[in-house]
Amino acid sequence: MVINDLVDAMVNKDHKAFAACFDERCRLFDYCPSLAGRHSTFLFGRNAVEMYYHNRFMFGGFTVLDPRITDERTINFYVKYNDTVVHALAQLENCTDGSCTLDHSLIKELVIRPA
Repeated sequence: MVINDLVDAMVNKDHKAFAACFDERCRLFDYCPSLAGRHSTFLFGRNAVEMYYHNRFMFGGFTVLDPRITDERTINFYVKYNDTVVHALAQLENCTDGSCTLDHSLIKELVIRPA
């Protein structure tokens, strides 16, 4: 499932594998950075996801801690922004197959909120 690939990419800080989980015209909304004194993130398109997470994983002091898949659409995890740790929930709102369960499914919309 795409959610397993997404978690693996997050833990391994692999921006290419992370972006490969998304549809070309995807949307990603991340409201958690605001709790660490940063701007919330709004990304449109797979290329934007890849570029943004390349910088976050390589240079941005961004680390995912203890991710747990709750169901085929939800990840419960902690994210570390330099020295600030935030408890987060990532919700796959929409996928190309409608259910996010098929092997070829890609994420069309992902929303990350504080838990």
